[in-house]
Amino acid sequence: MAETEREREAVLVADSYMVLEGAGVPIRRVLPSRAVPVGLVDPFLLLDHFKMEAFGGEGEAFPPHPHRGFEIVTYMIEGSSSHSDSEGNRGTVPAGGLQRITAGRGIWHGEGSGEGRAGPAEGLQLWINLARAQKGIPPGYQAVQPDEIPERTIGAARVRVLVGEGSPTRLQTPVRYYDVQLPPQGQATFDVPVGDQGFAYVLRGAGRFGRNRAAAGAGQLVVLGAGGAFAVQAGDEGVRFVLAAGRPHREPVYFNGPFVD
Repeated sequence: MAETEREREAVLVADSYMVLEGAGVPIRRVLPSRAVPVGLVDPFLLLDHFKMEAFGGEGEAFPPHPHRGFEIVTYMIEGSSSHSDSEGNRGTVPAGGLQRITAGRGIWHGEGSGEGRAGPAEGLQLWINLARAQKGIPPGYQAVQPDEIPERTIGAARVRVLVGEGSPTRLQTPVRYYDVQLPPQGQATFDVPVGDQGFAYVLRGAGRFGRNRAAAGAGQLVVLGAGGAFAVQAGDEGVRFVLAAGRPHREPVYFNGPFVD
């Protein structure tokens, strides 16, 4: 069977784990993971899921720090996030919105609560690698407000298109990134370009993923296998997950803390 005709399997299900980042903020780290080879999820480098009762004031949770060599998409699920950087960009992203940072040749930035006061917050930060030829591009910033993010219905799923068709979010690497909610026992099949690689990360509930119906629940990562379409069925309580897929660079990746060369 040709790859274009083959529905994708879930080739791996992996647990996330807890780390401390910034000013001692507990983060659920999904990627990178010893259980998930980098080559299986190229071009994606890191996924962090942060959830806290007190995000902290502006710039307090994640004081100024440098990045280089990739792009960052931070998506707020609850609360709001402020941003300021060495290029003079400042912005606030409320729940349902996102920000894109192109670190490129290098940028310093800090993040905290959008209102400058403590409060609950939850969100995801995704790092997308830049091709080696683009590592030295100028840094940049983009804030995307909640009402700018398009919503679609795919099967029984309600889908917010964070990156991809119809979304204003602009990345250097061709990527699609969805926030998906399925009702109990609901089903949906997602068109993923042949050759793209990626994953699903479960935020709430549980479901079965891929042609092989691999079971995964909250806090677990599902790696997409080769093929085209990717099917998901929710469990008895429904499921909410993000789906990310992009064109792999297939180049060596050198992690050096906040720098990826």
